[in-house]
Amino acid sequence: MRFRSRLLIAFALATIVPLALLAFGVRRQLTTRLVTQHQKRVQGLARVAAEDVEHESQLIAGRLASLTRELPNDDRFRLAVRGEARERSYLLDWAERAMQSTGLDMLQLQDTQGRILSSGHFRNEFDRLDPDLPRGLAAAKRTALVRIRAPDGPFLALARVDSLQLGDRRFDLVGGVRVDSVFLERFAREDGVVVSLITPAETVSTAVVVPSQRGRVPAQRGMRDDVLAQIPIPYLSVTDSAHLTPARLVITRTIPELALLQRDVDRWFIVAMVLVVATALALATWLSARLSGPLATLTQAASTIELEGPELAVAAGRDDEIGTLARRMDSMATRLRASAARLRQAERRATVGDMARQVNHDIKNGLIPIRNVLRHLVQVQEEQPHELANVFAERRSTLESSVGYLDTLARNYARLTPSIERGAVDVNAIATELAASTAVSGATKVRTRLADALPGAFGDPVVIRRILDNLVRNAVESIDARGGEVTIATSRSLNGALRIVVADTGRGMTEDELMHAFDDFYTTKPDGTGLGLSVVRRLTTDLNGTMRVESEPGRGTTFTIELPPCTPS
Repeated sequence: MRFRSRLLIAFALATIVPLALLAFGVRRQLTTRLVTQHQKRVQGLARVAAEDVEHESQLIAGRLASLTRELPNDDRFRLAVRGEARERSYLLDWAERAMQSTGLDMLQLQDTQGRILSSGHFRNEFDRLDPDLPRGLAAAKRTALVRIRAPDGPFLALARVDSLQLGDRRFDLVGGVRVDSVFLERFAREDGVVVSLITPAETVSTAVVVPSQRGRVPAQRGMRDDVLAQIPIPYLSVTDSAHLTPARLVITRTIPELALLQRDVDRWFIVAMVLVVATALALATWLSARLSGPLATLTQAASTIELEGPELAVAAGRDDEIGTLARRMDSMATRLRASAARLRQAERRATVGDMARQVNHDIKNGLIPIRNVLRHLVQVQEEQPHELANVFAERRSTLESSVGYLDTLARNYARLTPSIERGAVDVNAIATELAASTAVSGATKVRTRLADALPGAFGDPVVIRRILDNLVRNAVESIDARGGEVTIATSRSLNGALRIVVADTGRGMTEDELMHAFDDFYTTKPDGTGLGLSVVRRLTTDLNGTMRVESEPGRGTTFTIELPPCTPS
């Protein structure tokens, strides 16, 4: 992301976030105060509604009490309940007449067994057993909400129970008024007030009647910031057995001015946000132009810095941080050029030193066989002078081979970067010659185990001689004075490559030594150069071969080299 984009985003966030927090705080504070004010008003309405519900309960109780006082004086009623057949129709119609005279919306007369003797709101309920209704209302000890059956469907009623005694028989009177939106409207004494009655079975409201949804108050008129108050009313459920559950009379008041106030706050906030953000973006654009221009110039100048090029030209006349940065870049470019010159000199010295060490290493490897032969000849001259000619004839090939090897090395180093002359190389012959030329004192032996009819390796004989010479010399030097054995083995691998294995019974290498064995100048010998194995790996790679090593302390080391054959497998 560019610097200008970061600056614009930072300015935008620096203006939007504080304004958003301010608008949120103002909006919340206004909403809280207005809602608190209306909440007090709704609480007052709830207290009045509770008084109205209690008043309605007392009216129902008074109407039932008047009926219980009149019934003992009604002779036809007394005859009907004793079983007079000619008064049966009077008993069936009694509850309906009494309900009309008292203004009740439901009325039942039951005997002690709970058998309905007369029902004013549902005449066909005669002789049906419903003992749970009066028992449940008696347990409530006051008015309760009851879901009552009727010919046109069940309805919700606010009901009470009363009883009377005629002789040795007791009768229960259950009466109540219908609770619907019309009934609830008497509690909504102000505009914007919605009254809802929430029961486990349904919700009755001045606006709508819906099934209950886990006791939630239905949203009214789309307002989110309504205030409400609740009045508990017992609800009698007689579905299976009579038991009381809580119901609520909820008074909700919408606050239309709150929505208008919130809309005004949102509108002014948006206007202020647009103006502030536009101003901030304009300021950020101007400031970023003032900063990004000089920075772009510095970037362009920095991209032209060259270690061998002309001096860096950057206008550093400013007296601010950008001017300081420009002057520091000029100074840095000067130091870089000086450091580059010193580095090139150091690299030349290091390259010459590396080359000298490698030449020294290769020449020493070529001189060792010559030195061993000369020592052998001196020993024969001193001990068996008459055998000197025969021994010289036997070891003459070793001298000629070593001198030829050194001559080839000299010609290669004279060219500095010699090209590899690839051709068929007899690996068995090189291994035999190398084993014969490596005279080792003591109990250490150099043996060969060469495969018959082995094809020639596709490579350079000098390179392969250098590879085997380094490996055999390292193997011999890894064996202590007690002696041991170095084996040079050749074979054909499964994939057709020519395999050379150099194994010794020396001290072996630890895991850490094995990890660094092929690093340049890494050695564990006091007078070693640390180039032997690194040269072996590089030469093997030049011949398109592979190399692997296995070693364990106290059990020796095995190097396996695979070279491509001269003829297809």
